[in-house]
Amino acid sequence: MPEKRSGPKLNEPEWLQRSLDRYLAWGLLFMVVLIVAFPLYRLREPTLRADAKAEQQVNYVKTGGELFSQNCSSCHGKQATGGSAPTLNSKQFLSTTSDNQIALIVTGGISGSSMSPWSLDYGGSLTDEQIRQMVTYLRTLEPNAPSVPDWRTGAKAP
Repeated sequence: MPEKRSGPKLNEPEWLQRSLDRYLAWGLLFMVVLIVAFPLYRLREPTLRADAKAEQQVNYVKTGGELFSQNCSSCHGKQATGGSAPTLNSKQFLSTTSDNQIALIVTGGISGSSMSPWSLDYGGSLTDEQIRQMVTYLRTLEPNAPSVPDWRTGAKAP
């Protein structure tokens, strides 16, 4: 059997080895903390998202209602109950129109009618975010929306 040779002796001071050992120990400790923390965070994340979404919904409804009052109620009536323009707070309108369709109508208006474009992109005064807020507000009216078969003519809700 061949004789085992020892490699060159390292000339590192003992204090350096202790320092490296400390860094390795701290590194392992932090790794363990991260390994434990990520699953805990992942368990909590869905509720954080749900809470944020609920809070955003509340803010959108409030802001959307204010925007509707300032910009739309003169034609569509207070709380969209009818006026010189279609009644938006009607079961027929809200159940047959998607959020995207409502947003497109508000964004670009309806040619040949008094519904002008409201989006900044088309010369209006509302941002895309504000239009989404108004659509969110209108959607909150749907559960209690009355039946207004003549909603297109601006008939008042009973």
